[in-house]
Amino acid sequence: MFGTDEALPSELRLQAGALSMRLVGTRLMSISCGQHEVWHGVAFVFRDADWGTPEPVVEQLVHEPLAGGFRVTVLAHVPVTPRIDLRITIEAAATGRLRYEGRATASGDIDTNRTGLCLMIPLAVIGQGVEVLHDDGRLSRSTFPRQIAPWPPFMAVRAIRHEVAVGAWASAQLVGEVFELEDQRNNADASFKVYSRSNFMPRPYRLRAGQTVCQAVELQVTDPAALALVKPVAKRAAVQAIRPGRQDIGLGLGLGIEPTDAAQAVALAPWLRQLAPRFLHLRLAAADSAAADWHGIRCLLDAAGARLRLDLQRMPEGGAQQAFAPLAMALAAAGIAPASVTPFPSTPPAVDAARQAFPGSAIGGGTPYFFTQLNRLEDLGSVDHLRFSTSALVHGADDESVMAGLHSLPWMMETLASRYPGVPVQLGPSAIGASASPLGAQPDSDASRRLALARHDPRSRALFGAAWLLGYVASCITAGVDGLSLLTLLGPSGLLRDVAGRLCPCPAYYALQTLQEGQHWQASDALRDTGVVCLTRQEALATPLVLLANLGTQQVAVATEAIAPSQAAPDWRIELIDAAAWRAFEAGASSSPWRSVSAHGAPLRLPPLALARLRR
Repeated sequence: MFGTDEALPSELRLQAGALSMRLVGTRLMSISCGQHEVWHGVAFVFRDADWGTPEPVVEQLVHEPLAGGFRVTVLAHVPVTPRIDLRITIEAAATGRLRYEGRATASGDIDTNRTGLCLMIPLAVIGQGVEVLHDDGRLSRSTFPRQIAPWPPFMAVRAIRHEVAVGAWASAQLVGEVFELEDQRNNADASFKVYSRSNFMPRPYRLRAGQTVCQAVELQVTDPAALALVKPVAKRAAVQAIRPGRQDIGLGLGLGIEPTDAAQAVALAPWLRQLAPRFLHLRLAAADSAAADWHGIRCLLDAAGARLRLDLQRMPEGGAQQAFAPLAMALAAAGIAPASVTPFPSTPPAVDAARQAFPGSAIGGGTPYFFTQLNRLEDLGSVDHLRFSTSALVHGADDESVMAGLHSLPWMMETLASRYPGVPVQLGPSAIGASASPLGAQPDSDASRRLALARHDPRSRALFGAAWLLGYVASCITAGVDGLSLLTLLGPSGLLRDVAGRLCPCPAYYALQTLQEGQHWQASDALRDTGVVCLTRQEALATPLVLLANLGTQQVAVATEAIAPSQAAPDWRIELIDAAAWRAFEAGASSSPWRSVSAHGAPLRLPPLALARLRR
């Protein structure tokens, strides 16, 4: 299910009056009152000099129930050298007051970009009121923004009070450092975050041996008993339609490839023919373009029946024209006419030079990194499309946050539609892992563990990765993305694994193969509250086809009426890929990972992280 045997952190469910929450490792998650998530989480984190975020290891947990509340003490350490010891103390009362304190002591000198508290506020607050008390005593009143702010909207924060529901407020008092608030949708997270240490202060900085960092946050819901009785108001979807007729255009799906894939063109050809992606997306450093095997790349394109999207990274300053001319000649000699070329960095001179060298190609601009970097660019010049990528691992690597981050993509697109009206967006290559980081060196990863900012993630090759892929595609369709490239063919988190010299597909391969059966898909909101994504093929003359994915780790019952209200359940042929079906397939007991299930026992029971496809 997860592609790894790595143990998950312990989880403890806690209650204090009307407040409920979960303690996962050292993180307090989903602090809720009735049906309202008031705070998305609280954590005390260490971020290293490259912005990596190693997960603390819990050594001891003491839970003391109190009258109407509790006290929890967690002893842990950050697994770095030299070691950092953590002591987390959490106290909560039935009155709606909660205090989270973290103490970190370094056993030796160590560099860090940030060490301290993070308070996450859920995206449900968008458009609702917020009051910020600053360090100098000023009080700011505003609302949480719909569009994503490129820079922290609130600085020098001492306390923050936000509206949970009409007339119901929650407050946070922060102690021990200078705090700021940023919009984490910039990095594919589903929250706003209050964090310690200002961006105006030097970083990295050094924690000294024996030095203890102590910070605390005191949270208070004004009237938790009353708030628990209030039902949340259903809100409009993030994006209704960025461009009219979006669903008539269809979402172009492609695959990321590496330069080294050209050497295995013969072995990869049958797999590419089965997937038939619209395009292959190659990222190449400008200095390496002369050594690329363009005839091998041409073989990959021919096998896929696809066109090439080419990103050129690290363009030489002032020498873009000189770099492009020999590249254009090499591509022409191999018979390759790129559908698009995007130079990075995307300065106006580089964009103009690319347009002169590749007159028949669309010329893009943006960043090889994340939405943050694109959101902060000020001058792209005249581009035919925008380009960026996403990773689910920028701030953390827990399963819940990876899936929750899918909700951030429509907001990114709404922000770009406002800043660049009418300019299409081509996204990717995107995966759970980070193909590159603008923040520094990435952690070493062989795709055996969940690691923040890692290039390879074990879940990509498991059921989790297939479910995430369908959720990601659904978000792209909802948001109005013009083209999307996903994953890579080979490597520790690619679509194909090398098992004893034989290429074997991962579950995500079969999800993508089914997606390629249609040119036009519609994402349905009917099952959003259940944690299930639903994609429906829209071709008028094609056989009706529906794809489902359970994004959660609990079984979900899905009524077929919610999928296609006008169709009777017995008319559907239903197939599943779940843990049992995949084990049987890998063991050779089945020729296909899809197993048939009865269509008569409605509702359809969708196991954890399972995929389902329904045909008439």
